[in-house]
Amino acid sequence: MEEQLISARVDGIVGDLPALPAVVAEVLRLTEDPNTSTVDVSEVIQSDPAMTAKVLRISNSSYYGMKQYVGTLKLALVILGVREVRNIVLGISVFETASESGSDIKVAQDIWNQSLKTAGICKKLSAVMGLGLQGEEFIAGLLADIGIMGLLRSDDATYKALFSSLGQDQLALRKAEKLHYGFTHAAVSMAMTQRWNLPQTLSDAVGMQYPAEGLALEEAKDPKLTALVRIAKGIDHSREGEHRIARVLEDDAAWAILAESRKPIAVEDRKPLLLEFLEELNAVAALPL
Repeated sequence: MEEQLISARVDGIVGDLPALPAVVAEVLRLTEDPNTSTVDVSEVIQSDPAMTAKVLRISNSSYYGMKQYVGTLKLALVILGVREVRNIVLGISVFETASESGSDIKVAQDIWNQSLKTAGICKKLSAVMGLGLQGEEFIAGLLADIGIMGLLRSDDATYKALFSSLGQDQLALRKAEKLHYGFTHAAVSMAMTQRWNLPQTLSDAVGMQYPAEGLALEEAKDPKLTALVRIAKGIDHSREGEHRIARVLEDDAAWAILAESRKPIAVEDRKPLLLEFLEELNAVAALPL
């Protein structure tokens, strides 16, 4: 009975979400067709100049870690590939659609900034371990906190106060969410991705981003992607030094999954590598939402 009540409350939060922009629907449709050319995809995205600019801004940012500057969308499609550009478009659109409300712009920008760091860590870890993902890791990290945007949309005054006081401490925030709502923003993130019919791999990754959500990583559609997001989300970006990664180094379940990667990270290399990534991303200028 309690699970049904919680499910109904989560459904109530995501029930009034607007549809994704038409350009995204068309990009998704085109990229499902194996005969689609890069020209077809480029023409659709470029019909939205703002989206085109954002795709290039993300692609060339240190969060994404491109080694070559791309000045045009066509070049981005050639270098990154259709699937990877599609994932960038999808990530931007979902986040923007989730934040379309009367919510505080500064709060939305703060969540965006934090999400970019999480996405950047996912991207860097994936590259080091040779996971062979094509932007799925970036979009999963970027959208992990869209549940926060969903809660702000549905319960702006109450949740904004909660997030304002506890948003810098993700463990405390999750405890408060659980106490007040009966679930955390991870459950809302999962429900939102399902509402928009996004891939199950993505829904599982954002829904199982914390160890305490009660689901085993092996149950995910893509356990490695889900473990990757959990490592990135486990880092406390608001703290200094080694305290930032203390909890994530103890997540044996996630590291065990990632140990099956083509190039697993040795136990002794995890701390210095994560600290290096954090220092790099903390030095990156924030991108406007």
